[in-house]
Amino acid sequence: MQNSFIAITFRVCSVFLILTAIGGAQSSDSSRTLESEERFIVETRHRLFPNFRQVDTVALGEVFLVGEEELKAEILKFNPHLGITDSGKYLQMSDTLYNPAVLVRLTLEDGRVQESWGFYVMDAPHYRRDNLFGFKLVDFKVGDKYIKLPEEK
Repeated sequence: MQNSFIAITFRVCSVFLILTAIGGAQSSDSSRTLESEERFIVETRHRLFPNFRQVDTVALGEVFLVGEEELKAEILKFNPHLGITDSGKYLQMSDTLYNPAVLVRLTLEDGRVQESWGFYVMDAPHYRRDNLFGFKLVDFKVGDKYIKLPEEK
């Protein structure tokens, strides 16, 4: 059952990416295409079930379901250059895409809320000590308000 869920999730993401690439997908406002909106591809993993892997393409503030239990997740914030102070406070260091990350809020079945960052530069999802779910920012499309890194030669 879990493998079929993962396969369906990948098929849905693949179809969405193909439609977006050819310009055929549109948002609920027919005057704007998904191509012009900020989108984030987020990978969700489970600490206790290493074979669980779900990939979703979502917009900022869009609610998406995680797993078969219909846990609700949402991207609260995008930070192009995430920095953490010695006291543990998160801040935006600049508008340059040096360390992009998304803050994801997951509402568990019992009402508890888990918030954690999904990083773009790490190979694996980030797990906080007391969280069951970890997130990774696989890819993203953001507007021109952020400065892209110079091309490497």
